[in-house]
Amino acid sequence: MSEQDAKVRPEAGTPDTGEIPQYARPAVRLMPGPTAAEPEDEPAAHSKRRRWTLTAMAVLGAGAVAAAVTLGPTLIRITQQNDAKLTMPEKIGAMVRDDSPAAKDTAGYLLTALAAGIELDSSTSGIYTDPAEDATKSVMVFGGTTTMFSPERELDTVLKLMEDETGGVAGLTDYEPGDLGGVLKCGSADGPDGVMAVCGWADHGSIALALFPGRTPAEAAPLMTTIRTATLTR
Repeated sequence: MSEQDAKVRPEAGTPDTGEIPQYARPAVRLMPGPTAAEPEDEPAAHSKRRRWTLTAMAVLGAGAVAAAVTLGPTLIRITQQNDAKLTMPEKIGAMVRDDSPAAKDTAGYLLTALAAGIELDSSTSGIYTDPAEDATKSVMVFGGTTTMFSPERELDTVLKLMEDETGGVAGLTDYEPGDLGGVLKCGSADGPDGVMAVCGWADHGSIALALFPGRTPAEAAPLMTTIRTATLTR
């Protein structure tokens, strides 16, 4: 390369100084080229996007963990309990099912009242009498199956509806539901022949109520557990 060519050819990355006055050429050579800042801006933008991505992933991950901790046990119970079947066998302990037309009409009426408070996939009812006891102590059972996310709330709703049939259920108390889980509550209400116990159970797959004329809630609660064991299968 000749000395003249070296003077005319501009340095790489600098403007062509051929048309620039001699006194200004040193300053032009010190000016950054048009792309000098781009390699620095690009990593900065990439780093910022990466921080936002990591932050979003952390928030979503924390939410998923919280949901799993909160809902996990409930979802497991729903899976275990939602395949429920409720039937009214001919006998429950010493009690025998009353299949008379009057008994069936009464049981059906109570079942209609229950269905007004909760949508059921299937339903059934029955009236049971112990031959060794007074017929006025017949037990009326009615319920059905459906998937419930909040069994206790559903049970409280249908017990509230019983106010129209019994004048109100007082003194509701939680009792041990037994191996079938869920919730079991009993209270008292006014019946045609005096005070009677009203009990109900609910889990993630079934709900049922029972009326116990001539019995206190404390007397009715263990009998309700026996009825549940005899009528509910999963």
